Amino acid sequence: MLLVVIATACGCGPSTAEGTTRDLEVKNRAGIVTVKGTERFTDGEWLKHGAFTFYGDRGEVLTTGQYKDGLESGTWTETYEDRCTGRGAYVEGLRSGPWQTFHAKGMPQDSGEYKRGLRTGLWLSYRRDGTKLREAEYRNGQENGRVVYFGPQGRLVNHELSGTYKDGERKKPLQ
Repeated sequence: MLLVVIATACGCGPSTAEGTTRDLEVKNRAGIVTVKGTERFTDGEWLKHGAFTFYGDRGEVLTTGQYKDGLESGTWTETYEDRCTGRGAYVEGLRSGPWQTFHAKGMPQDSGEYKRGLRTGLWLSYRRDGTKLREAEYRNGQENGRVVYFGPQGRLVNHELSGTYKDGERKKPLQ
């Protein structure tokens, strides 16, 4: 559980100048740092701005990246609950451009591209052993077009799941 400190402007005491920055550090109940970064005072509020690092319960680094005016920006490396990792970029708080995820032991899991936070184009997915699981065409964040699922050896096509998809639903089997 994270302890969150909220500061509000009450109109009393010294005012904060626009563009002022301050270091941010959040600790959990055990006193372990869970977040480190910098905030900047913009338009009357403190916004995340600059490099940030998020830590797990044992102090291990989980996620690193940059914020600009409160939104994720630039290259990020993320660790998810299942210990898989992701790497890619954000523009104005949305995933944008090439993105890759990796299984917990470092083998590729997914790769593809985001546009305004939505999957687009060809995405490839792999099993933990490195064999190909799926190839899927995306448009506006949903499967649209040819989607091919591969069997356990990564070679034979699974015809029960493969096919032509529209708006995330299978419309017809693979020919």
